[in-house]
Amino acid sequence: MAARHALLIATETYTDPALRRLTAPGGDARALAEVLSDPEIAGFEVTTLVDQPHHVVGEAIGEFYRGRRRDELTLLYFTGHGVKDDDGSLYLAMANTRRDSLMFTALAAEQVDRAMAGCASRQKVLVLDCCYSGAFPSGKLAKAGTDVHTLERFQGRGRAVLTASDATQYSFEGDSVVGSAARSVFTRHLVAGLRDGSADLDGDGDVTVDELYSYVHEHVVAEMPRQRPKHQSDVEGRIVLARNPHWALPEYLRHGLASPIAADRLTALEGLVRLNRVGNSVVKARTEKEIRRLVDDDSRMVSATARTWARAAEEATRVTEGTPPPPVEAAVSPGVPVGSADEVAQVAATSALQQPSAAEVREAEPEAGAAPGIAPPAPKPAPVVPQTTPSAPKPKTPVRATPARTTPVPKPPTTTTPARTTPASKPPATTPVPRAARSKPAGPSAGGTIPPDPAIPGRRGPARDARFYLGTACLVLVLIMALGFGGVGGALILLLAMIFVVFLVIGVANLLRRQSK
Repeated sequence: MAARHALLIATETYTDPALRRLTAPGGDARALAEVLSDPEIAGFEVTTLVDQPHHVVGEAIGEFYRGRRRDELTLLYFTGHGVKDDDGSLYLAMANTRRDSLMFTALAAEQVDRAMAGCASRQKVLVLDCCYSGAFPSGKLAKAGTDVHTLERFQGRGRAVLTASDATQYSFEGDSVVGSAARSVFTRHLVAGLRDGSADLDGDGDVTVDELYSYVHEHVVAEMPRQRPKHQSDVEGRIVLARNPHWALPEYLRHGLASPIAADRLTALEGLVRLNRVGNSVVKARTEKEIRRLVDDDSRMVSATARTWARAAEEATRVTEGTPPPPVEAAVSPGVPVGSADEVAQVAATSALQQPSAAEVREAEPEAGAAPGIAPPAPKPAPVVPQTTPSAPKPKTPVRATPARTTPVPKPPTTTTPARTTPASKPPATTPVPRAARSKPAGPSAGGTIPPDPAIPGRRGPARDARFYLGTACLVLVLIMALGFGGVGGALILLLAMIFVVFLVIGVANLLRRQSK
């Protein structure tokens, strides 16, 4: 985990007697430091400065932003007076600040902005709980108006700024203060949202900057309608400030899991999967336990969905740890009902691999159902036939041209004794011999090259099987798309998806079997 640093600055005692209208900023800073430094909540390395002069605070801010890495998180918090001069420049009042010499006794907001710009961190958080005022008598018209424009002063990439207010609440008349500053409800709700985890609005176990601002803004406006907190952010992704120490399963998920209706439990399961995907380690552990408990749910749909997620989680763990996957036979137990598309695909692939090929059928059937006159070792003499005619490639062209000339010539001497030998030796030279020679060795050697097997009537070849199953899968896919566009869903879509996967797997298996031949 990247380092997390926080610098908290508070000023409640001033040398200028006019700057004494705030309510215990030091206590607010110490309460925030206690929450941020808690390793169970935020785990920040916290430095707190209370009632320090401007040069000490300026040096501390410079050191705070110096030497940070890109992945480190920095949080700068200031509570006290924010004073705006007649030209519109903003200063943060310190213990030695005098309102008639702000340039030399206060910390200019421009200096803080430059320090932040020079920091390499891409996650810089600035929290200002200031009560702003004008530095000159209220009878004189300020050139820049009453708005402070705090967010515009601290714009920059990689920054998130939260401010309690953005307008002057009081002004000066001589040595006295006119108006009153709102008490620090901003920091109080800031600390409360982090301490009890109530600022975790999405229930994922983490409190981000955006969630904390939304929580504080709602509670501050409800308590002090005239005070309007402001927020701006220019960061990549989200900035997680703290963890929710009291995270529990959301109430709607607890009700859904306890419901006797399977649809409610399925909806709760989807919520558990989402929280497991986006939550922190505590949320992942709790949601995983609940999901695995649903594997034994009495609803087939709920149990199949939970089982699919559990299998995917185990596969992801195996990939992370580098362990080999189990064999297919062990992945699908015979007693488990098939309830998901993945299980259907595994069963179909296993059965397709276990089916005998056409070559194996051709090899097995002659042995089992051979005619009485054909000996079992009949395939062995087949390669001997081409041996008797070593010049088989040469007579290929004349064999087809001279069958009429050769057949009548040997027929007259058939009455003699060579008549029995001529039929045995003639077929190699005639056209039936190459056909028999090509068809017979194809069974034991190559598994057959002719898709329709004449020895097995009514049986389709692998190519026709592949076309049949793939074509049926395409039709089922078109039907699924049509039902999906028509708004039909639920069990019908799931059933069609299972049928699509089965036909697709069997068709691909037949196609691969044909290519291997």
